[in-house]
Amino acid sequence: MINVLIVEDQRMMRENMESHIQQNDRYHLAASISNAALAEMICVQHPVDLVLMDVCTENDESGFEATKKIKIRFPNIKVIIVTSMLDCSYLDRARQVGADSIWFKDVSREELMKVVERTMNGESVYPDTTPEVILGNATSYEFSEAEIRVLRLLVEGMTYKQMADALGITIDTVKAHVSSMLSKTGFPSKTKLAAVVISKKLIVNGF
Repeated sequence: MINVLIVEDQRMMRENMESHIQQNDRYHLAASISNAALAEMICVQHPVDLVLMDVCTENDESGFEATKKIKIRFPNIKVIIVTSMLDCSYLDRARQVGADSIWFKDVSREELMKVVERTMNGESVYPDTTPEVILGNATSYEFSEAEIRVLRLLVEGMTYKQMADALGITIDTVKAHVSSMLSKTGFPSKTKLAAVVISKKLIVNGF
């Protein structure tokens, strides 16, 4: 029997995952919580073999940080990052904290339980890229790495000067990257660009 901990703050999604686990004879629901900060303690108190870990949880607790702590203390526990966010940094961050797999809730072609089975059989399930996001007349794949770095700071509300200082480039270079992204997307302003990026969950500030 594989003992599963679910960490998910959205009630409907949490109940859906609970149902999948409870309907499968191979798995046992050890606990289901909404705050990632409690996950490590649950692993101490209960036998846990697998964690389904949301990224952004209750009280803004980070699933990445919780995963890192769990994998350091319990390296044999499998962790699958489960997220609806399409932030292009998430694949690298999930790997950095030791997550065994990642599953995008709303757009993954593969069902969650299939990813669970593959992970428990020793596979590391990662897509080659994050899912494509439509931004006006462009897609997220059309942005360069330099543009994404600027975009991440733009979403944080930084000025051109603050972005230039943070990235170690000139203000003119920052403006050129922003102008390029506006040209690609067709958006009238950097404010509109940032708003759409946030609404499409391409970049998530704070996680």
